[in-house]
Parts: sequence; structure tokens; C-alpha cells
Amino acid sequence: MMKLRGKSQPLLKLLAASRAQTIICALLLAVGFVAGGHPALSAPARHRHVLVISVDGMRASFYMNPPPSAQIPNLLRLKKEGSFAEAVEGVYPTLTYPSHTTIVTGCLPAQHGIYTNLSSRIAGKNPYDWFWFAKSIKCVTLWDEARNHGLTTASITWPVTTGADIDWDVPEIWRPAASPKPDPLYVATFMKPTFALEVLKSLGPPQGRLSEDSLRTRLAVYVLEKHKPDFMLVHLADLDEAEHHAGPGSSEAAAVLSQVDGHIGKILKAVQDAGLEADTDVFIVSDHGFLPIRRIIHPNTLLVKAGLLMADRQGNITGGRITTVSNGGSFFIYWPRGERLRSRIDRALKPLFDRNLVWAALGPDALKNLGADPGARIALDAPDGAMFDRAGRGPLVTDQLQTGGTHGYLPFREGLAASFIAWGSDIKRGVDLHRIRMISVGPTILKAMGISDPKFGDAPPLGDIWKEANSSRSDADQASSR
Repeated sequence: MMKLRGKSQPLLKLLAASRAQTIICALLLAVGFVAGGHPALSAPARHRHVLVISVDGMRASFYMNPPPSAQIPNLLRLKKEGSFAEAVEGVYPTLTYPSHTTIVTGCLPAQHGIYTNLSSRIAGKNPYDWFWFAKSIKCVTLWDEARNHGLTTASITWPVTTGADIDWDVPEIWRPAASPKPDPLYVATFMKPTFALEVLKSLGPPQGRLSEDSLRTRLAVYVLEKHKPDFMLVHLADLDEAEHHAGPGSSEAAAVLSQVDGHIGKILKAVQDAGLEADTDVFIVSDHGFLPIRRIIHPNTLLVKAGLLMADRQGNITGGRITTVSNGGSFFIYWPRGERLRSRIDRALKPLFDRNLVWAALGPDALKNLGADPGARIALDAPDGAMFDRAGRGPLVTDQLQTGGTHGYLPFREGLAASFIAWGSDIKRGVDLHRIRMISVGPTILKAMGISDPKFGDAPPLGDIWKEANSSRSDADQASSR
């Protein structure tokens, strides 16, 4: 089964590797880090700390109706003592990188420019490159707003932060390859050298095999206690990997969910140990839910047979008149405007429709209404129990020996809803927001930061979760900024 994410985390492997630190230090000191110029400072935000923890792949049902075997006391406490949504309608496609960018911009992919996980739109060229770099984001981000208001910032493996103007950033990036191997020095070159050395020193020698989220948690705890950032992003990804492997309803996913809850508990304790608990608002979010799958569909095989794509013997796409991007639950097709290829593509894909291998087909108008990639000409959504793959040779459909899981489908399909919990001294207790849109999350976090910017995002902040003091202050700030 194709792994949509496949996120080997080379830096984190570095932190557990036993390489000579003198060599690493020499390389880091030789590599410059060029950050963008700081914008002119606006009026300082009221001094609050905001912590955002994303649990990749955590659908809202995991805390609304927890799996019987899952132990999640921290999530349930935050939900009980704070405000929460029963469902967060995400973006299309429901993938990690577009969704995380929507969370930090309040904009849909069509506006913020991170349209899918994969960045290439030329058939056969750089097929494994992801949207790693913050320079690709076309909208103002939460860290931009924080910087503009004199706040310090930190990020632990948050997607699309490589090269971002963040004070303490551990980016998520790896060498582009079909099966990326850990390459710690590669990732370190994208960090500020002094911070990379500081991180190595703080973690010390290897301590046995740790999960990726365990290492991310250690980094988050260190940065919280050492630097006390005003605004901090943390991305935990082990649950997503477990659901891809064994499916969202598996005992493996429930076990990893319990581990994630433990990581959240450690991060919250670090907030407390740093003396920040009374001044911190915490947001638990996610990017998408999951659907179980047992079949893999390969539309590119039809497009290769029709002469619209070319593939090598291994089924890797090497070129063609069109471009396709497989998003697991969806499949986007691109071709140059002016090229009259639609009827030819429709004929090539006819077997998909004849065999009921498409749940929905969307054209440019539907994609525009969804705020999806403006360059896509056709999007196919996979049927229940199935996903799309990129292979260009072999059978049209293959069956899996065991249930796996994926995402990337339309955001309103059952099981795809993401998560939102808000907790802190500014947040009301026990407010059920029911169903919200993901574009509301970023503006709500911005409000918690004490920043009023009516131009930020495509939706206003959530209005029902605030205690009176915060609501009155923010409303007055917003009125004065108009």
C-alpha cells in the first residue's frame, strides 16, 4: 500500500543517532541561515502565551466517542474544562500540508497556495517533492502576525515551515526520494545553526529507540522550558502513521492515540513547570480524519495506455501531455489551458466509471467553490473502502490483504472531520461548537494571541468560546483598528 505521508524525519533520527558532534558542529557553522526581513512592528499584543498542538489524523470522534481501549485523560480533561467542536470540516483534499496551512492562515488552499502535499505539476519531474518551504505560502501566517506584534515564536515539525521567520524552528523536511532515508545533516542545514547545536546539546546521547512523537515531545518540552515562546506550534504524527498502516478503527490506532495523549500531558506539564499555565491558552487541532481502505485503484494505468502519460517498467510516471497528483482519497488531473484533451481523458477513464470506481467527479467550477487547487481540471473522489495510487503500470485495481487507511477525500464525507479543542484561562468551560469550518481556527488562535487583524483569514474568529474579559478587549481592539 502506498504511504501518502511517508515522512521520514531525518532531524529526529539525528537526535537519536550517534554521529560525532564535532563534525555536525563544523557543518552547521559553515551553513548560513538566511531569514526574511522582519516587518515593522505593530502595537504589541497583550502578553499571552498560545500553544497549538496538532495531532495528525485525529478525527473528532476519537474524543467525542473514544475507542474503548484508548486511555486519553488529558484530551478528555481539556475537552471538559474548555470548548470543543464535534466536527471540523476541513479543506479539499483532506491532506496534511494543505490543512495545516489553512490552520495557520485561515485561508483555503486556492488562496494560500499549498494545494496538495506534493508540489510538482510537471509529469515525471520531482515527483516526490512536497510543499516543504514557507515561501510557498501566499497568505499571512500566524507566525507573521506574531512577529509583526513583537511576539516570540517556535515550531516543532509543523508542515510548511522550512525557512520560515520563526525564532526556534525544527522544520519538517527530508530528501526527496520514493523511500527517503534518514539524512540528519540535510535537515540541519535548514535550521538556524545556533539553535541546531543547542538542540543537540539539550538532548544528549542516544537513549534507545524512541518514536517520532516521543522525540518531538522532548523538543517541545525543551523549547517551552528554555525559551518560553509567546506562540508555539507542535505537530505530532504517529497516529497518522498507525491509521495508514492498520486503519482508523484498529487496536493499533487506539494504542497510539493513548500514547499521543501521554505526549500531550508531558507538554502541558512543561507549560506548568515553566510557570506559564495561568497565561497560556492551548489549542488541540488536527488536519483530517481517516477512512478504512481495502482496495487500491490506479487511474494512471489507463492514462498511460491512452498515450496521455508515459511510465517506465516499474510504473513510475516519466512524462506526458498531462499531469496527475494522487492524494489517496482523491486524484487530481492537470493539463495546459488551450489543450483540448478533456474528451480524450474522459474516454481513457471510462473503465473507472463503468466499474463504479469513482465516488464523485468534480470539474473546475466545483473545485473553485471548494477553494481547491485552481490549476486542477478534474478531481476524482475514491469510493468507500478504496484509494487512488500513482502507479502507471499493472492492474487497474489491487486488493489489500489487510485493512489500511487513508484520507484526501472530500472534507464532508463521514469520518473525515478534523478536531478542535480550546482550553485556558480565556476559554469558557463546556461550550460545544458542534460543527465548524477549519478556516475559523486560525483567526480564533490569532484572537487568543491578543492580535486583531480584520484582514487575516477568510472567516471571523469563533465567538462563543471566550470569557467576557477577552471578548470585550478583543472587540474593542478590532473596532479601533478599523
